[in-house]
Amino acid sequence: MNGPITKPLFTIAATLVTFAAAPAAAQDAASYQPDCGRIAAFLDAAVKDGRTVGASALVWKDGAERCFEVAGQAEREDNRPFARDTLVQAFSMTKPVTGVALMQLWEQGKFGLDDPLSWHLPQFANVQVLAGENADRSPILRAPRRPITVRDVLRHTAGFTYG
Repeated sequence: MNGPITKPLFTIAATLVTFAAAPAAAQDAASYQPDCGRIAAFLDAAVKDGRTVGASALVWKDGAERCFEVAGQAEREDNRPFARDTLVQAFSMTKPVTGVALMQLWEQGKFGLDDPLSWHLPQFANVQVLAGENADRSPILRAPRRPITVRDVLRHTAGFTYG
């Protein structure tokens, strides 16, 4: 089946299949309503299957809560149920969420990436950086060579440490 006509026929067939595949229509965002039952079932299954001890999900749209579901425990040791006010350690998972939210605001022109961070968070106006140590190992601090920018914070080059 490697005749001279096979390759052109295959190319034509592949092209027709590609153009015949119709894209699925996206649901209109204005009419979207979350399926709270499906969300609850997903959370319950995650707890039952041992993928998590507890979890919550919140859907917020157009300035209003549309759905809130919880499942499992906040503390396995004392059998405390997961609740609306349960605090969790999200670790680095806040970085992509915060980054996307900030970039949406940037697209709207709410701030510039090279704005000094202190324009938006005044508590960073008088930041000091480590310049060295004294003989007694106490820190020597100085003003930074340039202000910390929003871009520095987003790309994790602002110089913040743990602690």
